[in-house]
Amino acid sequence: MADRVCTMPRHSSELRTGSEPIKARLIALSITLGLCMLVCWSVIFTGNLSGRGASDDLLYHWVAINQFAQEWPTPDLGDYASATAPGYHLLLAPLVRSGLDHTGTQLVASIWTLALLGLLCWVVSRSWGLASAVLMLPLLASMYVIYPGIWLLPDNAGWFFVLGVLLLALRPRTGWGVWALAGVLLLALVWVRQVHIWAAGVIWLAAWLGDQSQTPSDLRTFFTDPVRRLGRTIMAQGFTIPAFMALIWFLGTWGGLVPPSFQDQHQGPNLATPGFMLTQLAILSVFFAPVLIPQLRTLWAHHWRLVLLAIFVGLVLGVLPHSSYSIEAGRYSGWWNLLGKFPTLADRSPIFILGSVMGAVSLTLWLSLAPKRDIWIWLGVLVAFTLAQTANHASWQRYHEPMLLMMIVLIFARSMVLDQLRVRVLLGSLVLSVVLGAITLSSIMGAKPIQTGTNSAQTGPD
Repeated sequence: MADRVCTMPRHSSELRTGSEPIKARLIALSITLGLCMLVCWSVIFTGNLSGRGASDDLLYHWVAINQFAQEWPTPDLGDYASATAPGYHLLLAPLVRSGLDHTGTQLVASIWTLALLGLLCWVVSRSWGLASAVLMLPLLASMYVIYPGIWLLPDNAGWFFVLGVLLLALRPRTGWGVWALAGVLLLALVWVRQVHIWAAGVIWLAAWLGDQSQTPSDLRTFFTDPVRRLGRTIMAQGFTIPAFMALIWFLGTWGGLVPPSFQDQHQGPNLATPGFMLTQLAILSVFFAPVLIPQLRTLWAHHWRLVLLAIFVGLVLGVLPHSSYSIEAGRYSGWWNLLGKFPTLADRSPIFILGSVMGAVSLTLWLSLAPKRDIWIWLGVLVAFTLAQTANHASWQRYHEPMLLMMIVLIFARSMVLDQLRVRVLLGSLVLSVVLGAITLSSIMGAKPIQTGTNSAQTGPD
């Protein structure tokens, strides 16, 4: 696919370099952070302890934080009440030990969500100015971004470091300083969520590609000048060694990929995950159809074989795995609930298959909007991220949607193709945020209070 994608018309390989006035950028940042605080802190101060977010908070992460607080300064990391690495909990444990209550801890932990959205908004505002606040609305409306800003969930701490690695990988200029900083962020990322070790591959890929002027034009030139490319890659790999050492230490301490208490809950693989991720992308892409459809016409006129290849890949990923709604098989919650309402054939959902095909075509269209070097990076990101998520038994939307939303926003921020379509982009963002916001609000309003004596794993995610 890279052979085809990286030979788009010239305008899609250019990188937006303009910078909006600092005043407009600061206003956009203030709006984004203000809305985030308004939404998250309003729910926190109501004492809302209902639904999946509160369940995972009270029954798992709050328990782990309190365990570490009681054992401080020598917490036992051999087993605790979370399937994630302990970094998020260790940062909050001293505050709880000093007397901070649950509400106070929620407010402190919401800083991760503010940092995530603030960093992304600041980057996007460089090319979109005040309008970047509108592009941020879908993330602000997504329950999978907002829930970790309300309740004690480590998701956004992980996404913050993922975003940091992505931004460094997308830089048109690279070098040992960039790789070293990326290695530090990767180490912090592994300490928060070990599943994100996949981001190491993105650092290696960025080093292999080199600067923007060294970026291969297609798959045939990907391996040109191998000595220099390999030298850069080996250097970048060296900076990721600490993250792998941390992961190996966790594996030895736990005796598995997660702490012992959770080793019977997340063992994969789940082969429906790639097709489900494409289905999610197809749904998100509907809201930007006025942007993508003109691109489809151009792509079909110049690269129709690429479109057919995307259809074939989407069809394979949609047809091969079982795709019926199944709690036992980890195919439930989120859009799975909607898919489960439609009939299936041979344990396969026709809607899922259609979504996988449309998602594959949509992905091709999204990539065609990106600069040339970005295309390679996003291909590497999506392959590595999908493989990591496929290894998880749980094919849950909450693990995928934030990444897809960040990708869409960053493509908007860095594409030169969209200068004449900015209004369509903004309208799509507004409509998508209304839909996601309605789903989030409905989820919060309809949630049942959590009973701390029950096991929330039985209820499943949203």
